[in-house]
Amino acid sequence: MQRGLRVAVVAVVAAMAAGGACARDAAAPLPGARALKTCAAAGPFWPTMTLALSGRYAWVACKEQSRVVRVDTRSGKTQRSVRLAAPAIAVVSGFSSVWALDTRGTLYRLRAGKVARRIAAGTVAAYNIWIGGGSVWVADDQGAQVVRISPVTGRVVARLAVGNGPADMAFDRGTAWVINHRDRVLTKIDLATNEPTSLGQLPGDAPERMAAARDSLWITGRGTKLLQVDGSDGSLERTVDIGVSGIDIAAAGDDLWVPTRSAAIDLRGFPRLAALERVDAATGAVAQVVKPTARVDVHGLLADTGGVWIADNTKGRLYRVGRKEEGST
Repeated sequence: MQRGLRVAVVAVVAAMAAGGACARDAAAPLPGARALKTCAAAGPFWPTMTLALSGRYAWVACKEQSRVVRVDTRSGKTQRSVRLAAPAIAVVSGFSSVWALDTRGTLYRLRAGKVARRIAAGTVAAYNIWIGGGSVWVADDQGAQVVRISPVTGRVVARLAVGNGPADMAFDRGTAWVINHRDRVLTKIDLATNEPTSLGQLPGDAPERMAAARDSLWITGRGTKLLQVDGSDGSLERTVDIGVSGIDIAAAGDDLWVPTRSAAIDLRGFPRLAALERVDAATGAVAQVVKPTARVDVHGLLADTGGVWIADNTKGRLYRVGRKEEGST
């Protein structure tokens, strides 16, 4: 299974290995990580999908600055800044473009570092964006729906009712799934017919982040451990103890990368990192990769075969953590 938003970008790994200016920062709050400067613009209501990769470049949504920036992962320099009409809340790469979303529900298609098209998604409260099933998708958090948009015409082709609080999507061949963070309902969508089917509620307080791996859905969130779920019927296959809860999840092969919260932070739902863990999707084994030595917030997360990228839009840093273990649980 493959998650549209979080497709591995091997070219970026090669660029980092080529020996650019992004040396490991001994003072970084993630020991051993590379740190690149981006934008400190998360705002009081934090975004959750602020990072996209396109070749050697990282794109970061700078919410409070109403812009997205392009960072060269070799030199660490910001090479492009694109202004949006409202606060930028999400960014994703796909269809030979970068797509950005603002709080007014306007979707921007960026090509060659410039706005090539503006699309009105028609949402009550736009939340996140994904690539999957040959389409671009936008969540309507208050409208209890997801919006399917053609990347060719820029038109809305479907509005699908999925429940209260759509927060994340995953894709596999002819199927999409949506998890709601309020009513905890998992919905399956037939991409050929745009027919949604409710698979019932999942355990946890607010299951809200999801990845697809090894023919299962892996779901976590506030007050929610890591759940392995059968995507055909929504049944719970396994619960993996990752501590208190997961902030987000990204998959690359059998590696599931899960930044976790502490008990105190979980009560408030903040995206503050307690530890970065890697879970083996085949066995369920959990390895703690790194613990921060100072505050790190997780606003964007992408994984590839060499490790994981974390966007911290509070401190204005983009971290690269390699696939190494410091301990296991």
